Amino acid sequence: MHYAGTVFFSPYFHITNVLCSPHFKVNLISVSKLLKLKTYDIHFVNDICTIQDVKSQKMIDLGDLCDGLYRLRMPPPSHSSHFSDNITTFPCNKVSSQSCNYVSCTSNIHIPSIAPWHFRLGHLSNQRLSQMHQLYPTIHVDNKSTCDICHFAKQKKLPYTLSSSIASSKFELLHFDIWGPIAKVSIHGHRYFLTIVDDHSRFLWTILLKNKYDVPSHIPNFIQLIQNQHNVTPKIIRSNNESEFLLSEFYASHGIIHQKSCVETPPQNGRVERKHQHILNVARALLFQSKLPNFFWSYVVLHVVFLINRVPTPVLNNQSPYHVSYNTLPDINSFEVFGCLCYASTLQAHRTKLQSRARKFVFLGYKSGYKGFVLYDLNTKEIFISRNVTFHESILPYISPPTQSSSNWQYFTPSHNQTHFVDEPVSPPLPITTPPNPPPIRTSSRTKHKPAYLQDFICPSSSNKQTHHLTSKYPISTYHSYANLSNSHSLFSLSITTRIEPKTYTEAIKHDCWKQVMKDEITALEQTGTWQIVDLPPTVKPIGCRWIFKIKHNVDGSIERYKARYKITIEKTITVEDSRYVPEI
Repeated sequence: MHYAGTVFFSPYFHITNVLCSPHFKVNLISVSKLLKLKTYDIHFVNDICTIQDVKSQKMIDLGDLCDGLYRLRMPPPSHSSHFSDNITTFPCNKVSSQSCNYVSCTSNIHIPSIAPWHFRLGHLSNQRLSQMHQLYPTIHVDNKSTCDICHFAKQKKLPYTLSSSIASSKFELLHFDIWGPIAKVSIHGHRYFLTIVDDHSRFLWTILLKNKYDVPSHIPNFIQLIQNQHNVTPKIIRSNNESEFLLSEFYASHGIIHQKSCVETPPQNGRVERKHQHILNVARALLFQSKLPNFFWSYVVLHVVFLINRVPTPVLNNQSPYHVSYNTLPDINSFEVFGCLCYASTLQAHRTKLQSRARKFVFLGYKSGYKGFVLYDLNTKEIFISRNVTFHESILPYISPPTQSSSNWQYFTPSHNQTHFVDEPVSPPLPITTPPNPPPIRTSSRTKHKPAYLQDFICPSSSNKQTHHLTSKYPISTYHSYANLSNSHSLFSLSITTRIEPKTYTEAIKHDCWKQVMKDEITALEQTGTWQIVDLPPTVKPIGCRWIFKIKHNVDGSIERYKARYKITIEKTITVEDSRYVPEI
């Protein structure tokens, strides 16, 4: 054995610490050694051996039984040669720090002699190199070669050409796409909608969905609807690569061609993608207009699709999709303002002679299969379909709760009596007059008393708002008067206000009184044998300690004594044998 290194069989399969013998003509892989790497799984089934990646469970190589051994299906020569340069070898008997610095001749990369300036100038394009060649004749340009690094570093997506093609007949080509999910679930629990566009008539359908997994059941139903209503079977269905559209058996049984866009290329299915933009633009406008909550977006989308199908478009020579599909103009007499006020007749079965004959609603659009209107009751929050409706389109009754982003919209119209401005000579400015000082504000001189419900509370008094230069952060005198206190209680209160207990060792060590009580505390702890002074073991973390200071007062407010206690800060369970470190005072 002369060398050892790493062998790459494919981008996903490589083995490290491979021993190399130049005189050995057969490459052998030990199954036990391969399993010890814990990165591959090996399966033997009949005459086939498969190697899988542990993490991704992807099959990375395959072997066939031959003469008692499994022969791996090696990649083609062109592919394997790509990885041959990545094999780093080093002498087997020099596995030391010196062997790590060994560079094999096979691992060196040589720059072609005809392209040094291409590499010197940061992989400049041939067009720019040709321009520099005119200024510097020594620069050589190689227009026939291909540089991998340029493609790896600079490759961009190819531009899309504007498609002006259109299907020659209705339902020859249908575009499918799924929109969603939306964060705000609709009032009925929908989060997606399926959009279908006929390429010839641009007629639009939407199907509301609660989840994407409902799509495979809706596509066959829609194809059946087209066959029954229009006596034609769609020839081509175009969609993206989502799994919900992969119905190969269904398409094959009906003779339908399924065209799929490439990965991350939504412009290939751009007609339905642009319809999504059109739908959402109008839907936002109707929501802002009506001020309805966002969970009504499902009704807004259905109403928008109803409007788009009946509005002329220049793509169809100023005809509407409805006109192209049904060869008749749509009836617009029933169009009403979305979100307007309306009154619907109440049902006779649920009213008496003296009860109301109408209910107050908000208009939410139309429903397929009904000759009526979808309404939302402002009082009972009920969605209702009725024919007997009276509309007041100029009134939008829904009042949304105020939010930071909501604002009242306006519709500006030009005035018939517009003022025309004419250049005139500028007159001298008028003298500026200073207004007289306003009279002083009259304040009441009556004595102010606290209300009855505040008698048991301490409130700031107006007479105690003067600035106090006391050392206390919150002096009591600022919030309460000492006038009603007894002499002893007053002294006690003033003592608490004027004397401050230190919070840290740094504050206490500055005063002799606190320094003395800290020495007394340490002496008492040593006399009782609280600890033993030992060397700190290297693997033990010392325990933190802190001082607590208190001032004890007599009844008359005088200081009885200063008190200091030395406490250990415990963050976890400790034993008595743990070492303790006490700072010297």
